[in-house]
Amino acid sequence: MPVSANAPRAAIIVERGDGKPIHVGGDEVTIKISSSDTGGAFAVFEGRTRPLHGPPLHLHRYQDETWYVLEGEYRFEVDGQEIYAGAGATVFAPRGSRHTFQNIGSTYGRMVTTVVPGGLDDFFEEADAAVPRGAVPDPAKMLPIFEKYGLELLGPPLAARPQTAGAPCD
Repeated sequence: MPVSANAPRAAIIVERGDGKPIHVGGDEVTIKISSSDTGGAFAVFEGRTRPLHGPPLHLHRYQDETWYVLEGEYRFEVDGQEIYAGAGATVFAPRGSRHTFQNIGSTYGRMVTTVVPGGLDDFFEEADAAVPRGAVPDPAKMLPIFEKYGLELLGPPLAARPQTAGAPCD
């Protein structure tokens, strides 16, 4: 997604608790700085992940993705590499990498995610509109949305796979 020449040239502040709340796969996501706010350059959102939950294995053709863990303990998989990350850790997945994560704690986890360029926030909004809250996603409705935004679904979430060796973060 190219960066628009109409990108804002003023500061943006989004206070704690502010932003656009949506639901993605049963978890809460708040868009803090949208792709439209930055002319497509990037997007920032905060996510709350339920215990033992996370997205399916997937890839983004167009976005690099960076997570900053605010609360909780997470297990990431990026191109087969297993990474454990707790509060204060930052994890990066380059575009085209096969990746997923799981909150391995017993309470909600919280992360700030930045995607460069933007667009993933638009995907989340469209996916949220396509799946009623609490409903099981219909693959026939979701596949065209994944394709539209350059995402590929590659496998199940970590919770649906056997645990591999490794130690959770301290």
